[in-house]
Amino acid sequence: MTAAPPPVALVTGGAVRLGAAIARRLAANGWQVCVHAHRNIEAARALATALGGVAIAADLGDPAGADALADAALEHCAARGARLGALVNNAASFERIPALEVTPAAFAATLQLNLVAPFRLAQRLAPALRDAARPGAVVNLLDISALRPYREHTAYSAAKAGLQAVTAGLAAEWAPHIRVNGVAPGAAIFPEDEPPALRAARLARTPLGRETGADAVADAVAFLVDGPPEITGVVLPVDGGRSAAW
Repeated sequence: MTAAPPPVALVTGGAVRLGAAIARRLAANGWQVCVHAHRNIEAARALATALGGVAIAADLGDPAGADALADAALEHCAARGARLGALVNNAASFERIPALEVTPAAFAATLQLNLVAPFRLAQRLAPALRDAARPGAVVNLLDISALRPYREHTAYSAAKAGLQAVTAGLAAEWAPHIRVNGVAPGAAIFPEDEPPALRAARLARTPLGRETGADAVADAVAFLVDGPPEITGVVLPVDGGRSAAW
């Protein structure tokens, strides 16, 4: 008898930084990973090749992008006779814009990528996730700023707060067939343009005093994907204690 192919996990924004660490961790756990990317599609293809997965290009900033990505992921599963078992909504934008300078278009774009697209992907992929051998898993990458917004990141923090509400709402509505959880990093990997003074100030307010790093976030995601099937509706802070001390 031919062995069933490994289950498929779709990781959005999976080509670099946190997304790449998550893709590697899930692949090490036996998942076939669909590595989504937009601007970093060549990096996604290289990573997918290394992991034995597949790269899928889609612009989640476009209202039609989530549907296109969902269609491509489902087509890939059908072609391989594999089941979709997990969705990790990691793709995000993180732009520093003072509140008085945020245009309606910029605010809408931030909500589209950070909130609307993750919800639409979960909505489109829910029927496939319900058919998983064990409860399907959705893990949303949130942020501790959903509770305490960062200065000059009001739009981003609002989007993450909305995604946190979506996480709880879907967990309650889709149980027991689909588990929906979140991981909320703090200072995981600083943006390359983060001013040194701001970086130092954030670390000074973090009890562990250091960046969390991508691997810790990836481990948390893998735990929520592969861990106890009784866990749903949970938001796991991976922030070095920042949310405990503020």
